[in-house]
Amino acid sequence: MISESAIVCQVKPDDPKIVVLGVNSNVVSLNWESCGGNAGERIILFSFKRQRPGTVVTEQIASRSATEGGFTMIAPFQDGQKYDALAHQKLRIFNVQRNEEYVYTLEITYQTGGGLFLEEIFRVTVDVKG
Repeated sequence: MISESAIVCQVKPDDPKIVVLGVNSNVVSLNWESCGGNAGERIILFSFKRQRPGTVVTEQIASRSATEGGFTMIAPFQDGQKYDALAHQKLRIFNVQRNEEYVYTLEITYQTGGGLFLEEIFRVTVDVKG
C-alpha cells in the first residue's frame, strides 16, 4: 500500500492571497513555516516557482538544499528588487503590480524511508485587486 506524503507545513499562506494595490502591495509575504516529514523521510531541496494562471510554463525564483541556511536566487531574480527568499520558506514579493497575478509554489523534494525521491507541492494564487 502506498501512503500519502507526510511532508506538511504547519503554517501556509492564505489561498488566494488577496493583494490590493496601494494597500498591501509594497511587500507581500508568502510564508510556509515548520515544514517537515515523518521519521524516515528526509527533505532534500526547497524551491520557489511562479506560473501564470492557465499556462504550463513555470519560472524558478529560488532554491536551497535542506542543509543550507539561505536560498540562492535564480536569474533573472538575483537583483533582489522583485523577490527575496528567506530560510524558513518565506517568499517576499516587492511592489506587486496589476499584471502580476501568479500561482506561486513551494516545492519540497524529499527522500522516503524506502529510498524514493518524491516532490510535495504547495500552491498559492496571488490575486491582485484595484
